[in-house]
Amino acid sequence: MVIYTLVPPELLIYDDSVKPQFKEIRIGEVALQIEDQKDGTAKVVRMISSNPQDYLDIKFQPGTVLNYTLLFESQTP
Repeated sequence: MVIYTLVPPELLIYDDSVKPQFKEIRIGEVALQIEDQKDGTAKVVRMISSNPQDYLDIKFQPGTVLNYTLLFESQTP
């Protein structure tokens, strides 16, 4: 059977046994929900902020891949 659709295949073929593991971190005043990747990086899933200007920052766009070393360096006071 062939399915012609614009929907990504991972949404069509969903496996309930694999649950994504999300973490929430803070970078400055911005809270980010991230998902760990296998190569030691993290992908931004969602940003939580009350400041509209934060949503214009391309560093925090969903889908952006962040390096863990950069994450921990930015969180140190």
